[in-house]
Amino acid sequence: NTFVKRHIRSGLPASLDVNEWRNYIKNNGGCDRPTQSFLDPKDLDRVRAVCSSAGGKTFKENLCISQEPFSFVTVRSDQGTCGIRNVVRESKHLILACEVLENQCVPVHFEGNPKSAKP
Repeated sequence: NTFVKRHIRSGLPASLDVNEWRNYIKNNGGCDRPTQSFLDPKDLDRVRAVCSSAGGKTFKENLCISQEPFSFVTVRSDQGTCGIRNVVRESKHLILACEVLENQCVPVHFEGNPKSAKP
């Protein structure tokens, strides 16, 4: 699943150190994406549940919002150069695009939540 490969990876840097994150993204791909958010692998089941009534609610169209806030790291970089502008830990309700794949409703896109919307 592309969503999991992009947002729920093992081996993430434990700190918010820009150099650690630059090396991680260079070595694991993602220099082409100016904003990336990374969730803790231990939250995988909770993240998947956002696409169900157990953990989420319909936000609009195919977007669901988590019933509980999540802690995650957002990395902003200069597209194509891997020059990291900032690394921040955020705690917000997730807004995810959900689609049915292999008879299960799963997250396929991590939507930004700049206004800190709640369900």
